[in-house]
Amino acid sequence: MVPKTVQDAGYTAVGLGVLALQQVQTRRRDIGRKVSAELGGAGRQAQAALAEVKAKAAPVTSRLEGLPHLPGPVGQVIEGGRARLCQVLRP
Repeated sequence: MVPKTVQDAGYTAVGLGVLALQQVQTRRRDIGRKVSAELGGAGRQAQAALAEVKAKAAPVTSRLEGLPHLPGPVGQVIEGGRARLCQVLRP
């Protein structure tokens, strides 16, 4: 048989462990909410910056598309790069 004092100490230790676990879970949820909010804000800022860059790049894109095409393998390489750049910069 376990003495009452040892049993009470065991129950107290388990109770403190449960309370600590609950506090850790609560803090984890709070931190998760804060991180989510911060990432959402950062994502919105990044989208706004990207839209601004694309809007400012529109004149450059139209000028790139209007340039004459070079013949041969060099022209093919340049045309591939020009097409990719225009695709990325197009709003």
